[in-house]
Amino acid sequence: MPIYVVKATAGQERVVAELLYRETVNRKKKIKEEGGEVYSVLYTPGLKGYILVEANKPGVVADLARNVPKTKGLILKEKGNLDSAGTIKIEDLEETLEPTPVVTEVNRGDLVELIAGPFKGENARVAKIDEDKNEITVELIEAAVPIPVVVRGDDIKIIKKENNEDKNK
Repeated sequence: MPIYVVKATAGQERVVAELLYRETVNRKKKIKEEGGEVYSVLYTPGLKGYILVEANKPGVVADLARNVPKTKGLILKEKGNLDSAGTIKIEDLEETLEPTPVVTEVNRGDLVELIAGPFKGENARVAKIDEDKNEITVELIEAAVPIPVVVRGDDIKIIKKENNEDKNK
């Protein structure tokens, strides 16, 4: 089945995907009556500003997008021509759908910001990396005494890379 691309407001991909899904569920009967079918709605952090919709017709996707806020419509190669709707092959999405764990990109000594958990918003320095568990031990910078905190790799954002290449596991 073709996978169509819907342009969405950057940073609102999850919300738009949920709204598109709800709209699909709410209009399921009408979509079927018109010979349309929506098989899946997907957003992924690797595609900023885009939602993927698997459907049998571009018109179905365009109608859904028209009824959902924070969308900018279906991506078309030729303005106003639904037959020119761009599609993506699943093979072309494999790299985007299989994200690289952050722990493979971080080194001992890197400066990071905690983006989740009880220390959200705090800056820390990477002390130890456990790729197998997807965990990183960091030391909070603004603490009077260095406090080691173990966090998931997904809960950090790299602020500054340290020059050393040594990874301490």
